[in-house]
Amino acid sequence: MHLLQAAGLVSPEGVPRGQVGEDAVVKIVSDELAIVENVDVFTPIHDDPYTQGKIVACNATNDIFAMGVTKIISLQAFLAYPEELPLDVPAQVLRGMDDFMQGLGASVTGGQTIRNPCPVFGGVCLGVAHPSQIVHSNGAKVGDVVILTKPLGIQPAMRSYRDLQSEKRDALLSRFAIEELQRMQDVAVRIMTQSNLEVALSMQKIGVHAATDVTGFGLLGHANNVAKLSGVSIVFDKMPVIRGTLKLAEFFGHRLSQGLAAETAGGMLVFMDSRKAPAFSRDLKKRGLPSWTIGQAIEPAKEPSATLADGIQYIETEFP
Repeated sequence: MHLLQAAGLVSPEGVPRGQVGEDAVVKIVSDELAIVENVDVFTPIHDDPYTQGKIVACNATNDIFAMGVTKIISLQAFLAYPEELPLDVPAQVLRGMDDFMQGLGASVTGGQTIRNPCPVFGGVCLGVAHPSQIVHSNGAKVGDVVILTKPLGIQPAMRSYRDLQSEKRDALLSRFAIEELQRMQDVAVRIMTQSNLEVALSMQKIGVHAATDVTGFGLLGHANNVAKLSGVSIVFDKMPVIRGTLKLAEFFGHRLSQGLAAETAGGMLVFMDSRKAPAFSRDLKKRGLPSWTIGQAIEPAKEPSATLADGIQYIETEFP
């Protein structure tokens, strides 16, 4: 936010200019066509390059799906890695990205490769939609319920994945069984490689007011953005988390229980009329995905904000 303010893209009060603050950039080309574009890059989170490629593609496409877009055209890959890295590693990342995109009826169609001291992977994703189908972050209304489509807890789960391969392994295993850690890690990988396309399809079918995906700024970070853009306050009374990650987050000092832990390729926060929520959840269930009604948009007492209710209920769960 400070960088955006310094660049003049956000006011001193934190109000974004134009489309800044949206999950992706929307360009209305005609009465019938909107082009939606997103760029996303990050350092690797998984050692298997093919799996990492799928995570990269999932993360890049999620911002397109958060805009209600269901048609992905392409993914332009960005691969930055040191010269000494074996060629098979970025090649497998690229293969994972393309296989993920093939599952969406698209593909990796090009991109850019550079040398870099540490690996950084990502891409530019392009989608198209009818302008009337675009779902913005600024449309939440007072009285809307908030539905989350993936449990939280990626950060501690993947921290344990890294620590098991480091000098911190013994300290971690003194508190947690390796089988339990591996289970949490497996769930996290399933979450990070599960497309949000089905969520976007349900959004279009049922009709919603606003949506955003939950990634690096955590539950409250992304919800606060919606609150400020929409002029509402958001109160969460439930929080679904990967089973076991609350204790793991406490061990690491992550603020998962406070709604502030970072996620990668997380679920969608969807805002809609409460009367539509049961149909939305049923439609997602038919598509093989869970969902949780976790909060409500209310009239702001002062400034629009997102908060956790006193006595919030934590729901420890798995993921398909």
